[in-house]
Amino acid sequence: MKDSPELRAAIRAASAFRDLSDANLAHLIEAAELRSFEAGAILMLQGEPSDCAMLILKGDVTVTADSARGPIPVSTLHAPALVGELGSLAQLPRNATARAASPVTALSIGRTELSEVARVSPSLLIDVIGRMGERIRRVNSAIGLYTHALAALANHEFDPSLLDELRHPLPDLADFGQTFGRMANEIILRRQRDDEMASAAVIQRALLPRVREFAAESGLDVWAAMTPARDVGGDFFDLVRLADGRVALGVGDVCGKGVPAALFMGITRTLIRINLRETPDLPGAIIKANAYLANNNAGQQFATLLYAAFDPRSGAIEYCSCGHLPGLIRRAGGAIETLSGGGLPVGLFEQLKMKACGAAIRPGDLLFLYTDGVTEAEDAGARQFGEDRLVDLLAHGDPADAAHWIARVDAAVRAFAKGQPQFDDITCLALGR
Repeated sequence: MKDSPELRAAIRAASAFRDLSDANLAHLIEAAELRSFEAGAILMLQGEPSDCAMLILKGDVTVTADSARGPIPVSTLHAPALVGELGSLAQLPRNATARAASPVTALSIGRTELSEVARVSPSLLIDVIGRMGERIRRVNSAIGLYTHALAALANHEFDPSLLDELRHPLPDLADFGQTFGRMANEIILRRQRDDEMASAAVIQRALLPRVREFAAESGLDVWAAMTPARDVGGDFFDLVRLADGRVALGVGDVCGKGVPAALFMGITRTLIRINLRETPDLPGAIIKANAYLANNNAGQQFATLLYAAFDPRSGAIEYCSCGHLPGLIRRAGGAIETLSGGGLPVGLFEQLKMKACGAAIRPGDLLFLYTDGVTEAEDAGARQFGEDRLVDLLAHGDPADAAHWIARVDAAVRAFAKGQPQFDDITCLALGR
């Protein structure tokens, strides 16, 4: 390559070569190769061997680092600038790609010549060390940011503004930074969802009757409990005082779980309550509710339910079953009678035929209504609790009030499951006379 004062001046304009002697500079020029690149041409490709460094004498070069989400801009170099020297001196593969942003003239310096310059002139090593120090400082700063973000996440004090910094990580930590940012964003979203679900659970429980107050005001031995499989569930129970002196009580089970089931549950129960308060007609209230649900059911949901109207004066019961599990009556002596079930769930068909059946609760008897979360609870061997266990429990237990009976059933189901996950909502309602 032809030596010239202009070329020497251009090389010495780079801080890495400012202290190079005339003799060593002449040797470098003789060994190096002057190259030209059109805009868009690649000077160095990430992953290739670092067999040379390039001194940009004219033009601009963009440096990018490949990541799992595509190239990440590292820097833009303006002449004079040295690129690729660290990989060449350390004999490491290229850790970035250099591409001409404009027509570029560059001096290609082989690894041997670069190492010779580093040996005879400290300016190159000082320049390299300075840039390494800056890179380490930036990496330490990034690690400090991630450490702070982790601590904030652990303490539930994460500031969403941190996500802006995490979305623009250092190229050195690009993959980690992007993964961390996605993880932090996911945690924030999950916590928001948890907060919303907790609020939904509070609202759902507020919609259910206050059993203790209802029992005190009505003077009835009645109790009910619902344990959702998730934060909110599709089971419900109901207690309504009717205008004719009777008390309507019922349980229901919406197909599905989570928020959609909870919403459908709330609508179903509210419709039946409104209808019962207008007219104390149990079959009519359910038929009217079903008609509305069937005509406004974009989600194609449905619910099974069993409602009974109890007359405290006579003990007479009128009940309607809509595809639900049959209720049970425990007689004072321990005998168990099953209320007839059947029927279709509400919400599926506008024309619903409703059959009202009758029974009687005598002094010492107990009416027990439940959802399939009780009988379908499973143990570690995938065996179900089953109706036979429930009947046996009710038949052989000592007499107790409604609250104690529900507590017994709940304890028996939990003991049977032995810590296995609860897959379905569990709801029980008991009425003693």
